[in-house]
Amino acid sequence: MPNFSLPALTTEAELHAFTQEVLRTWIRNVEAGSVPVRIPRPRGLLRLLPKMQFHLHAELFLQISGKTFFDFPEEKIRVGPGEICIVPRGMPHRERVRAWRGPFYNLVFTCYSGQITFHTAIEAPRDQPQSLLGTQVPATPCMAALLEEACELSQSRSEARDSGLRGLLIAYFSLILAEMQGWTAPSNPEPFKVIHARQLVAEQLSDPELSVAQLARQIQCSADYLSQVFRKATGMPLSAYINENRLLRSRELLELSTLNIAEVSQAAGFRDPSYFTRIFHRWQGMTPLGYRRTLS
Repeated sequence: MPNFSLPALTTEAELHAFTQEVLRTWIRNVEAGSVPVRIPRPRGLLRLLPKMQFHLHAELFLQISGKTFFDFPEEKIRVGPGEICIVPRGMPHRERVRAWRGPFYNLVFTCYSGQITFHTAIEAPRDQPQSLLGTQVPATPCMAALLEEACELSQSRSEARDSGLRGLLIAYFSLILAEMQGWTAPSNPEPFKVIHARQLVAEQLSDPELSVAQLARQIQCSADYLSQVFRKATGMPLSAYINENRLLRSRELLELSTLNIAEVSQAAGFRDPSYFTRIFHRWQGMTPLGYRRTLS
């Protein structure tokens, strides 16, 4: 894997240009069979475990420099420069990162609500990853399925396993590139701090400590300023945006998991299951339990 210059990306256009360069390089290396792919065994999914989080959509990590150390319920995986890790949906995990032969830097992709979202991450204090800049492009219906198929194929003992994984990854990267080539920078782009806040909310939603004040500390500005900038750009208070995303996550958990209502509340970042039930009822017109019963 060649050494990429690691620019201080501050706009979506810069992120798109950098990501296209990275993806083209990874496609060539995947085709050559020179890219190790790390995928944990899909066990212990959708479980609430101490100091671990899970997402409802598979994530793909491209390690550009430095190392990422993943802790999963039953195994640990180390991902080095030029390598790929796919975390299956619902897989509890914890990440630690470290500079190694250069600063820690990676790109993370996931498919959510008809969009492929991707962001860069750097090393934060205490060996934790910190997202730097994110954006999204439209996703074709098969994109999420490609990562899910890769996770399943990784457990196969078939002789076609490695070639199949390469084909799935090349298809995934190529589809992202095709969507990116049709992307144009918005005429009125959101401020960097707003983009960063959105990404941090998506990553830290299950943390009950997530708040406007906590986001402001991470983004290095005052809470009042961040609230003002976010509302001006989106028309929505940042606190309301956090709660809306927690409710959306709770609804997905009710649909996709067997977690009980208290566990759903915790996984969505609500401190109090009773408060969660009340706010969900106001939002959806029925209790969480009532909503789950409509699915059967």
